[in-house]
Amino acid sequence: MTFDPDIFRRSRTPIYLQIAKLLRQRIEQGEWKIRDQLPTLEALMSTYGVARSTLREALAQLEAEGLIRRGRGTGTFVTKDLSSQRWFKLPINWPDMLESVANLRVSPLSVPDGERVDRPPVDFVSGEPAPSYVHLRRVHYRHDIAYCLIDVHLDADLFRTDPEGFTTTPVLSRLAARPGLRISIARQVIWVSVSDERTASCLGIGVGDPVVEIRRALADGDNRIIYYAHIRYPAELVRLEVDLLGAGAGPGVGFRQEDGRVVANDRRAGRKPDGSAKQRRALRR
Repeated sequence: MTFDPDIFRRSRTPIYLQIAKLLRQRIEQGEWKIRDQLPTLEALMSTYGVARSTLREALAQLEAEGLIRRGRGTGTFVTKDLSSQRWFKLPINWPDMLESVANLRVSPLSVPDGERVDRPPVDFVSGEPAPSYVHLRRVHYRHDIAYCLIDVHLDADLFRTDPEGFTTTPVLSRLAARPGLRISIARQVIWVSVSDERTASCLGIGVGDPVVEIRRALADGDNRIIYYAHIRYPAELVRLEVDLLGAGAGPGVGFRQEDGRVVANDRRAGRKPDGSAKQRRALRR
């Protein structure tokens, strides 16, 4: 594919950094594997329509990241495998969520008084707020990689029952292990954003680098919001997998035309799913 150089001018990011990102993407996608030789400067100039000096700057950026090795007269070679970089599977259900926090190392951080929030901005669930919350901030590590920065607001009454446990281990794991605690609501919203200064500092990424943000809330059996979290992940580590037919649907789901629309049949139950509130309540139970 030959690029139109004008595409690069649509962004305020320097062109050499845009080229570096494109080359990095090709390594991540496995087009160039470890020990493979990259195309010559002339070939890359022809592909991207940019000057030799721009490409040299882009390659210098990748070399500084440890992704390639350049040798005079020998060429440029890939030195790092990025095919398994996106190792963090973003949780989209309760079992996945609990699995994602198992065997983590938690590094608690202090929250300056000026950044403390007494009432978290929970506007995506219908539960009632707790009388007060404790604000916890921590970085989660897996295999010595700082992979998320998280601000947790936990019901103060709950926190006082196990302050050390909630401070030093993943809060979700402690909540799941509590006998008699019933979760009636568990919702989260996900979007892609860019890192601010604090996120960049804690996760070892650059300011303005892409991040995946999650806002998550849990309510107990009394419909009281006991947990709220704002989580930031480096986007380069994250992948999202979704079963579009739903867990266990498999061959039990078929499709038909109805009023010009494609709708699903649930042949296992002998009727189509109607998505009613009654069914959703049954799923929660």
